[in-house]
Parts: sequence; structure tokens; C-alpha cells
Amino acid sequence: MTQKAPERLYGKNAVRECLRAQRRHIHRLYLAKGMKPTPLVQEVIQRARKLKIPTQEVPRKKLDIWGASHQGMTLETGRFPTSDIGDILKHAEKQNEAPFILALDHLEDPRNVGALLRTAEIVGVHGVILPDRRSAGITPTVVNTSAGASEHLRVAIVSNLAQTLNTLKKEGLWIVGVEKDPAAQPYHQVDLNMPLVLTLGSEGKGMTRLIRQTCDLLLQFPMRGHIESLNASVAGALALYEAWRARQFSR
Repeated sequence: MTQKAPERLYGKNAVRECLRAQRRHIHRLYLAKGMKPTPLVQEVIQRARKLKIPTQEVPRKKLDIWGASHQGMTLETGRFPTSDIGDILKHAEKQNEAPFILALDHLEDPRNVGALLRTAEIVGVHGVILPDRRSAGITPTVVNTSAGASEHLRVAIVSNLAQTLNTLKKEGLWIVGVEKDPAAQPYHQVDLNMPLVLTLGSEGKGMTRLIRQTCDLLLQFPMRGHIESLNASVAGALALYEAWRARQFSR
């Protein structure tokens, strides 16, 4: 069997959160020569030392090749450890909380995916579902854009998103799509305090027909300007916070 090449995570926050999460196999930490010993840099070095990770100083030009936004550090790691749906549901159960899941239907822009994962981690989702095709995976760009938040999330990669959503419906979860659609309800009229899979479509086309039909209901955000749609990561962030708000005020 061919061994997969290691990944290189870049950027201070991505590197720190990977070291904090301790979910990947970590090979080596690379630091740009002459880096200022800021508190964050010192924290990264101390965490690497505690985990007995080899650290090497290299010319900044070498790090530039691996990622332009490296901010002076790169971490060579194994692949992102994915989860399955059962892991996500068990995590919610251990937290004694109703499941709160984010599903992304063929979002291909890694920066949108990274931004959504950052918000998802902040509001406490129990897991994220991504299709295995026509979707940005957990790449170094996604990790960097998420500021390392992805390293703390349970992410399931599935071959059939519609089938997975239907399975979750049978487990008692509600599938709520965020979509500008004549059938969509204004967000403030939807109570999101429920076992929830919040579902978002792709940047240009929205949700696929099959995923839209799988949803129990759709919600949308009102708009009064000339632009007719929100960026996918912005719409998702609004919906994630609205779901978190509903859950917080129910306690």
C-alpha cells in the first residue's frame, strides 16, 4: 500500500490549534529563521517541545513554497482524522445536548468551508458532514482559513449526503436548509431549538434538488438591497448563530 504524503499546515493559529487538539500524527515543526519570540510563538514552541516534536529553523523562502500565509511556521502532519455519524451523535449525547450538526452540500471554495468551520466550532456544533465528491475537504487551506478550528471538529465524509440526512431524520433530527426559495420561511419564524442538521448549498447553485427535497423545512434571511444573495459562509454563520441563540434561550 502506498503511504500518503504528509500534509503541511501553515499559519500560527492553524499550527497552534493542531498542537492543542492532538488529533493528528505530527512529524515536524518548521519555523522561519529570525522569528520574534511573541507569546503565541513561544506557546507553539513549548507545546511542540512537550509533545517531543522535532523543530527546525528554515529560511522563510522555504515556507513560502508550502503556503503563502504561513506567518513564519509550518507543521508537517498526517492526514485529518475523520469521524463517522455515530461518533458525532455520541458526542452530542455525552454533552447531554440535542444534536447540532452542520451539513455542506457541495461547497467547493475552501475559504468558504474554512470560514463556516470556524463559526461552527465557535457555536458548539457537534459535527460536520461533507460529501466525498465535489466538495472541499479538510485541506491545509481550509484549516488555515478556519484559524485551526477544524482541528477540534468531528467531520464525517459521506458518499451519499441525501441518504445520510434521511438516516438522521429517522434518528429524530430535523433537516433545515438555508436557501432563498419561495417555500423558505423567514429565519425569525423558525424555532431552531431542536435536534438539528443545518444544511447549506454550494456557492453558486445552492442546494441540489435531492437535498432540498430531503429538508423538513427551509429558512432564508430577508434582504432589502440590490444584491439578491448572501455569500455562503455569511448565510451559514447567520444561521449557525440563530440556532445557537435558540438553544441558549431554551435553557
